[in-house]
Amino acid sequence: MIHNNLSMQAAVLYGPDDLRLEHRPVPETVPGSVILKVDACAICGSDLRILKSGNPRITEPRIIGHEVAGTVIEVGDGVDKFRIGDRVSVGADIPCGKCHHCISGHANNCDVNLAIGYQFDGGYAEYIRLEPVVVQYGPVKKFSSAISSTEAALAEPLGCCINGYELVYMAKGASVAVFGAGPIGIMLISLAKTLYGSRQVVSIEPQAQRRAAALKYGADLALDPTVDNVYERVMELSGGAGIDRIFTACPSVETHEQAVAMVAKRGFVNLFGGLSKGSRPILVDSNWLHYREAYLTGSHGATPAHHARALELIEQGVIDAKSFITHEVPLGRIAEGFQIAASGDAVKVVIHAE
Repeated sequence: MIHNNLSMQAAVLYGPDDLRLEHRPVPETVPGSVILKVDACAICGSDLRILKSGNPRITEPRIIGHEVAGTVIEVGDGVDKFRIGDRVSVGADIPCGKCHHCISGHANNCDVNLAIGYQFDGGYAEYIRLEPVVVQYGPVKKFSSAISSTEAALAEPLGCCINGYELVYMAKGASVAVFGAGPIGIMLISLAKTLYGSRQVVSIEPQAQRRAAALKYGADLALDPTVDNVYERVMELSGGAGIDRIFTACPSVETHEQAVAMVAKRGFVNLFGGLSKGSRPILVDSNWLHYREAYLTGSHGATPAHHARALELIEQGVIDAKSFITHEVPLGRIAEGFQIAASGDAVKVVIHAE
């Protein structure tokens, strides 16, 4: 049992470029809730954007961080799904459980749009309370001793990638191109080969160290858009056919437009990475999509089912989550962790409570 007179260390967002390490009261249970000791919380690209520009879903001050794994240390009244000592992985997107989208199984399109680290305090802390709606409807999944908490925390971003592949109706052997070789781009590349058996994977990335990482994780070719004519190279490589499945895992208008220009007939473009507020609309040749019978889609987050599938793939060893983790940093040095994550030198940076 923990008590409210105890304090914990937490990284609290007060506004753009204002993340403060503080001591806060350890959260107490309420009926239907669960308290976790946070064992690992990975840094997401969206955390970097939140720190830089904020987010309209967040009311500061807020403890951020949403790629979480931890151990249950206290269970509120009425909770029977979890026990003290359970190790659980927690996803970001929380279904309200009541709107049409949640009821129909598309909870990442929830009209309320709740999330860990946004409306609810997140995982850059020693402890986190999973609110009753999170425990009842959310992506909270037990995992075994076969994997570490650090690996289990990556079920959240991996689940988002699985959602992206579902939305493009990925076919075995289809060619894949991924704009951006940050953490999400690397995961998309890895899934293309290990899970979907893509015959050809192309990475488009301006940073040399990230192109090298893309090749390490399964890309057959890594193009530098600052040097290469990406469209010409892709069309030459594909014999003029284009690429079957294309993901834009970076916040760039130009990549969205390039992706549409090089999609194959009956192919799919997934606008995975969102654009910054104020970005201009993309220019799309609708006739190109029309005559190629191509599809343009987006993807946002993941459902509890995607999160559970991702955790299963990690536990089964289908996906080597450990290979994505390049840096581990204690909570007391979280500013350093954010700097590493923003540098382009890392795949995944994981924060551990001290």
